[in-house]
Amino acid sequence: MQNAKRPVLSLMLILICALAAAYLMLRGSGMFAEPTAGLVVVTALVIILLSSAKKAFYFLLLPLGCIYAFYTPTGLNFGAPSYQYIASVFSTDMLETKEFLLQIPISSYLAALAIPLLLWMQYSLARRANLAFYRNKTFLALSGLCVAFYLPVAEPLKEAVSSTVKIIDEVQKLKAMARSSQWGTSTLEDSRYQDYVIILGESARKDYLHAYGYPVEDTPFMSSAKGILIDGMTSAGSNTVASLRLMLTLPDKQKWEPNYDLSLVDLVKSAGIKTYWLSNQGFLGEFDTPVAALAAKSDETIFLKKGGSFNSTNYSDFDLLPKFTQVLEDPVQGKRFIVLHIYGSHPLACDRLDDYPKIFNEQAIEQKYDYLNCYVSSIKKTDDFIKRVYDTLKQNEQRTHRSFSLIYFSDHGLCHQEDDKHGVILFNQNCHSRLHHNIPLFKISSDDQERKEYKTFKSGLNFLEGIAHWIGIKNPKLTLDEDLFSGQADKEDYGLQKLIEEKYRKDVDPAIDIRPKK
Repeated sequence: MQNAKRPVLSLMLILICALAAAYLMLRGSGMFAEPTAGLVVVTALVIILLSSAKKAFYFLLLPLGCIYAFYTPTGLNFGAPSYQYIASVFSTDMLETKEFLLQIPISSYLAALAIPLLLWMQYSLARRANLAFYRNKTFLALSGLCVAFYLPVAEPLKEAVSSTVKIIDEVQKLKAMARSSQWGTSTLEDSRYQDYVIILGESARKDYLHAYGYPVEDTPFMSSAKGILIDGMTSAGSNTVASLRLMLTLPDKQKWEPNYDLSLVDLVKSAGIKTYWLSNQGFLGEFDTPVAALAAKSDETIFLKKGGSFNSTNYSDFDLLPKFTQVLEDPVQGKRFIVLHIYGSHPLACDRLDDYPKIFNEQAIEQKYDYLNCYVSSIKKTDDFIKRVYDTLKQNEQRTHRSFSLIYFSDHGLCHQEDDKHGVILFNQNCHSRLHHNIPLFKISSDDQERKEYKTFKSGLNFLEGIAHWIGIKNPKLTLDEDLFSGQADKEDYGLQKLIEEKYRKDVDPAIDIRPKK
């Protein structure tokens, strides 16, 4: 009787292990927040199928399970594999990797570890109990593999492969990208200023800026300075690479694909303007990332973080200011175009404050807002950075009589996540919020006499045309005359609202007021 119970018990344990592994794999893929019972059962059957033969298990199922386990911490917290995540792997450095890993709860790593353990347990139990689920094991294993290929469970793997192929193809395009401009010759019409400066921000969502209504006064300069504030600018992506590869080229707006042959830097150079790129973001080599490749086309480049993945130094954005001053001292006679690419509010935001005070004392606010206190304080640091750049330009204008115009915008926003271990509310790229694309856009020029604020939709896919209009560049390939700083809204969102409705989280995810309670 006892012996008769053993196969039944083993069978139950095998099914439990297979079901648990299936559930974790589906959840860890990032594509199934709540997988259906039927999908879990089918996936479990596929697992048992691939465990029926020794070779199938060791050469198919176990490696596949390890791939899913490797991605599970990311999938549970950030979603399914996509271009932007695969691109981030290619473009990250050690500091960013550390900060990324620290955002992920320990429970996610435990879930990842459980996947190969559960697969091994169900396989070992079946072998020990000598349970033969099938007669022709190899045939059934191969059949199961074929079935799995057409099941949703295979979609993350196919998407990851597709995205990787896409990235490799993109890298090849970057390597083949000619140094010479594909714009031909551009002309300047009504180009009012001598120096055009862009401060390219990082991870700043507009509703956390006081200038856009946030109750904490974290943007004293942007909130009061004479210039133009645009409320309605949308980023072209939800991370740096995904966004800037579209905003810094003339993209295919229907496919949301960049055109590296028509880059912003090349356009500016084609108009006879000297270009500079000063960055506090990583740089490994000429074709390290799409953004680095586009930056490298500038006449002069300065990267604080050289060495890419091998450089974990946390430089302050303020370290760019002496470099910027040196650029302004360059005795160039013509116009200049200068990009300052800052680290801004990049997660982990607290690491951005080594040289800057937090707005609130930690004892004065609720503990769960500790991280948001860092984030809001990093916004104030960015505002301070903008003011220092403006003051430097003003001093240069007084000395050299060079007029200027300065733009600040951010590459993308973030969304909230609660740390299930410490109860702290984080702010990172753990999901796609409906507000993820809402970014600040501010312009201030040497001759501004008043402040203007426009609440109007502006698409990041039209950003290059908008910059061309700002500088006064004309080129036959520019078919759209887009004024970034007018009160007129862009007529087309190029499918953004549809994307938000289909793939983004449904809750509003508003900015959180962290002020101490009275």
